Amino acid sequence: MKKIPNIITLINLFLGCVAIVLAIEGQPGIAAIFIIIGSILDFMDGMAARLLRAGSAMGQQLDSLADLVSFGVAPAAIAYYYLSEASLVFNHESLRIVFPFLAFFLAVFSGLRLAIFNIDSRQTESFIGLPAPANALFFCSMAFVLAYSAKQGMIYGIILDLVSSPFIFAAIVLFFSWLLVSPFRMFSLKVKSLSFRENRIRYFFLGGSLVFLLIFGLEAFPLIMIFYIILSLIEHFMNQPGENPGNHSHQI
Repeated sequence: MKKIPNIITLINLFLGCVAIVLAIEGQPGIAAIFIIIGSILDFMDGMAARLLRAGSAMGQQLDSLADLVSFGVAPAAIAYYYLSEASLVFNHESLRIVFPFLAFFLAVFSGLRLAIFNIDSRQTESFIGLPAPANALFFCSMAFVLAYSAKQGMIYGIILDLVSSPFIFAAIVLFFSWLLVSPFRMFSLKVKSLSFRENRIRYFFLGGSLVFLLIFGLEAFPLIMIFYIILSLIEHFMNQPGENPGNHSHQI
C-alpha cells in the first residue's frame, strides 16, 4: 500500500513520455489528453500519500522529476510542434530548423521553477510564480481546442492565428516561461474550509470558469487558464502591502 503513491507518480511520468513522442510526431491534441490525465494523477499521488500516510523524501523527489517531464518537457514538445509548423514561412532553412527550439524554454524554466519550489518554504498554501501544471494545462488547452473543437468558433480562430504566427507564438512561449519564475503569487485551489471569506477568489474563479464553459464549451479551457492568471495577479497586487506568505503543493 505504501508504494501506491509512487506507482501513480510513475504512471504520470510514463504518460508524459508518451505525450512528448505524440507531440513531436504531429499529434498535439492526443498529447494534450495524456498531459491532462497526468495532471489528474499528479493530484492523486499527493492525495494517496496523505491518505495512506506514505509520504517520503524519495516520493517528493520522484514527483518533481515526473512533473518536469509531464508538465515541462511535454508541453514544450507541443509548443515545438506548433513553432515548427509556423516556422515554415521563413525563407532561410537554418531559421526554420533553429527557431522552433525556443519552445524548450518552457522545459528549462519549468525545471527551474520546480527546483525553487522544492526549497521554498513559503509555497505551501499558494505559489510564487505560475505552477508548472498550470503552465502545461494552458498549452494543452490550446492544442485541445485546435484538435477537438468545432473549428468555427471565435476562440478557435484566435488560437489558430496565434499558433500560426511564429513570432507571436514564440513571444507567448517566452512570456509563460518568465511567468514560471516570476515573483507573482498565484492562488491554490486547495481549501481548508468552505468559508466564503477565506475562499472568495476560489469561488469566483470556479463560478467564472463555469460561465466560460456554458458560453464557449470546449473552447473555454484556454480562457479559464488566462482567467486564473489574471485573478492571481489581481489578488497579488491587492494583498501586496500586507503580504502573508502561504503554503501549498504542486497542483492548482
